[in-house]
Amino acid sequence: MRPLFEVTARKLLGALPIDAAVFVSPKSTMGSAMVNPIIEKLKADFPGRKMRHAAAGASRFVSFCNGLTAARHFAGIERLVVHDANRPYLTPDFLQRVSTHMGYLSNDMPVFIPVVPVVDSVVRLDGKNVIGYEPRQELRRVQTPQLLHYPTFDDALSSSGALGRLSIDYTDEGSLGLSFGLRVGSFEGDLQNVKITYPEDLVLSRI
Repeated sequence: MRPLFEVTARKLLGALPIDAAVFVSPKSTMGSAMVNPIIEKLKADFPGRKMRHAAAGASRFVSFCNGLTAARHFAGIERLVVHDANRPYLTPDFLQRVSTHMGYLSNDMPVFIPVVPVVDSVVRLDGKNVIGYEPRQELRRVQTPQLLHYPTFDDALSSSGALGRLSIDYTDEGSLGLSFGLRVGSFEGDLQNVKITYPEDLVLSRI
């Protein structure tokens, strides 16, 4: 059985126009006997693709920033695809939508995120007391891959960092881009694109 990040990486590399990849993994595994050989194997199986790794941080946001710093070693980056390794259930139709929207990235539309409908009622709480219901028809659940126009996003990140605006621990790139004042577009996600969080989320027959 291949490690989950390898399964996910192979699907992305096989379906999308990705020239370079950064694998962000916990510090405890950096340079270990597991991570580096798999990256070398992926390089051999996907010739011409550049790959490197970066250490994960204490949060997703810090991990993203570390990965972005590592990506700066690759020249000529125009588009960035950010995906969670624990989302391996990537269908061909969904990956085609991802690829299509990669082509739509520009300075005017620098961020795209995949979204799916919210099917349950959503409430806002004050402690344990319900203080209101959210308008479900206006809400969506956010998935990855999230797509970024690299020059625009990196410029915004660098400028905002200089202004000390990054004290919030952003949970994804869409929310970060929105905080910069960038336009964030959406496209249809996939209900099968589940994040493996609990043991019951792992279905080996679908990997």
